[in-house]
Amino acid sequence: MSTTVPRIASPDQGMVPAFDVTRPNAELSVGDAVKRIASAIKISPIKIARDYVTLAIGPGRVSFSDYTKLRLFDEQFYAGNDRREVVGRRRNCNLVLTANYRHDCLGLFANKVAACGYLDAHGFPTVPVTAIYVNNLSSNSDRVLHNARELRAFLENEDNYPLFCKPVEGLQSLGTISLKNYSARDGMLETFDGRWMTVDRFAAEITAHYGHGYLFQRHLTPHPEVQKICGARLATLRIVTMATESGPKIFRACWKIPAGPNAADNYWRSQNLLASIDPATWCVRQVMAGTGLSLRFHEHHPDTREVLLGLSVPGGKEAANTALEAARLMRDMPLIGWDIAVLESGPVIIEMNEKPDFFLNQLADGRGILDEEFSQFLRVQKRKAAERVVAIKREARQL
Repeated sequence: MSTTVPRIASPDQGMVPAFDVTRPNAELSVGDAVKRIASAIKISPIKIARDYVTLAIGPGRVSFSDYTKLRLFDEQFYAGNDRREVVGRRRNCNLVLTANYRHDCLGLFANKVAACGYLDAHGFPTVPVTAIYVNNLSSNSDRVLHNARELRAFLENEDNYPLFCKPVEGLQSLGTISLKNYSARDGMLETFDGRWMTVDRFAAEITAHYGHGYLFQRHLTPHPEVQKICGARLATLRIVTMATESGPKIFRACWKIPAGPNAADNYWRSQNLLASIDPATWCVRQVMAGTGLSLRFHEHHPDTREVLLGLSVPGGKEAANTALEAARLMRDMPLIGWDIAVLESGPVIIEMNEKPDFFLNQLADGRGILDEEFSQFLRVQKRKAAERVVAIKREARQL
């Protein structure tokens, strides 16, 4: 697949950043959005307003942005499922912090080096760390790049490529980039999406935005069956696990598939695909791109024309088993969103998210997360949180 992408030729071409540090915001005004919805589904603006207010004050506490992006105005999209079970982003955050009441454990998850090291120490497959850049840090580790000079030397070593690079602490693929190689002839870096940039430019952007911690990892090659679908790009499964009293279980699952010019599979990137997965069979139920009124269904991958609908996800069951066992290890964080890629050698954990974003699962399935299963799980977590507070107070009185 060939794409036309700008070539970054010098450090002063500031209009073309090396990587995204913020997500684009192209939301319509409420008035314009209502007009477009009314025109698309042939319903009056008054009915749209009433429908939104009903859901906004309901258990999901959806914002108008949630209402439009999750296509809540379209009852047919939810196929008879109760739209009041759909949660908005703010409610999502509150629910996760309630379920994961051990807030003392959150720091481990937020730091990718710490999380990776903890999983690796217990034998779980993770992405190998090649180097870590921390500006002006004094340490004796061979893997730490302590300053701009060492960072540049690392980037100019052709033996280090290919690389996947990301902030030590970050979300939603912001600050990430895949580097294919370094050309010593002209001092340029080539990315997997076809861009070129100077080492000076890339190093300057890392220092400016992520000087406190930037991670370089070995670039992984996906399973051969995945490569047929989307090329040499990782398509990760988002598997949400719940630690129940009878053991960990899979709550929801979806598949993020890169498309178009994107190297990363995050769904907010235009043209990427999202597939609903049946956790019982690990087969694709439906595939979509976009959100709200821009949502479109696909049966084939738009780049390769490979069939997606009904496909058995390569290595899906093995990835599920990995997520379940890792959830057993991370039992103090009862609700986790696992990003797992499948290689020819098997599944590998890319990240574990202590605050899983239910937007993906709800959109993929056309179904909210506030069903009886999740509600029962939440009741148990509230009880355990209360018991923990009592135990801590009892221990304090005994000191």
